[in-house]
Amino acid sequence: MMTYGIPTLMEFSDAEVLTRFCAEHGFAFVEMNMTFPWFQPGQIDAGRLRALMEKYGVGFTIHLHDQVNPFEFSPELREGNLRNIGWAIDLALALGLPRINMHLMPGTYSTINGVKTYLYDHCLDTYLDYVRAFRRLVDERLKDSGTVFCIENTSGYKPFHQKAIGLLLESDAFGLTFDIGHSYRAGGGDERFILRHRERVCHFHIHDCDVKANHLGFGDGQLDLTRYLVMARELGATVVAEVKESGALLRSREYIMARKLW
Repeated sequence: MMTYGIPTLMEFSDAEVLTRFCAEHGFAFVEMNMTFPWFQPGQIDAGRLRALMEKYGVGFTIHLHDQVNPFEFSPELREGNLRNIGWAIDLALALGLPRINMHLMPGTYSTINGVKTYLYDHCLDTYLDYVRAFRRLVDERLKDSGTVFCIENTSGYKPFHQKAIGLLLESDAFGLTFDIGHSYRAGGGDERFILRHRERVCHFHIHDCDVKANHLGFGDGQLDLTRYLVMARELGATVVAEVKESGALLRSREYIMARKLW
């Protein structure tokens, strides 16, 4: 049986309204995006979320801040990012949440003679040292917890990203989120890389897209969504219908139901 969730929607700037919408339309969980102000430390806590889970019968996953980066070269910035991630891990463990989702940042680059040189590539040993330290931290916190720390593709994995993921996946605490629209817009390379690790793919962000726009409702773009929905089912992965507004979300639900994949 597929488990579908909804993303954080800007039109519902309250955790309870969003949770009620999720439950009313038969979705199983809300993916809380920590970029939004109503899902910040001090605005939400385990007690309130537990009450919402009990009241509406739905769960939660965590999407870390879109720009969170535990591999910053600045010690102060790295420490702040790690504190934020630590808070999210505490929340996930307190509530038994199954997924924490994080982007990999490309970092700073310089363009020299028309060629981008990324600082993480230029200082690869230091970057990978931070990756190993992060793997140890997450492994210590999440080992045998049932919570998987998922790395999501965004604008195309660089070679240093692929090295980092290889290191992170040495720990069973880590898995992969496959965002199919991001992969399409990045030329498909992410999909080939991710599916080489298909046994570690446990979460999907599914949305339609075309050459001009991402995060479209299901059936509004160019992707073979049925293929990916079936893939998610075969892998036993959770799925976020990652569109940007409620109307597109409800149309996407009908798209899934019409194909008997709900």
